Amino acid sequence: MRHPFEEGTEGPGARIRPDGKGCESRMSDDRFRGASVRNLPRPNKTYGSGRVCAEPGCETKLSIYSKWKYCWQHEPVHSYVPRGKRKSRSEAA
Repeated sequence: MRHPFEEGTEGPGARIRPDGKGCESRMSDDRFRGASVRNLPRPNKTYGSGRVCAEPGCETKLSIYSKWKYCWQHEPVHSYVPRGKRKSRSEAA
């Protein structure tokens, strides 16, 4: 069997018939590869639209994706929780 891009073929997905006349589709003997269909990742959590910072006198509009009730200037400091892959002890040393 010839490679689909070799001279004498009629483009990808076709090959020369054994009798040399015309082309035939390779679809019948192809196998499809790839990942199985998966669910889409869940959508981002959203909070109400039109919210403003809770600090008196601040009129900063908050994002629908921000779960905090204050803007970045008035939000109290939060502790950081590192996420992701942890290094092994040998890599960390």
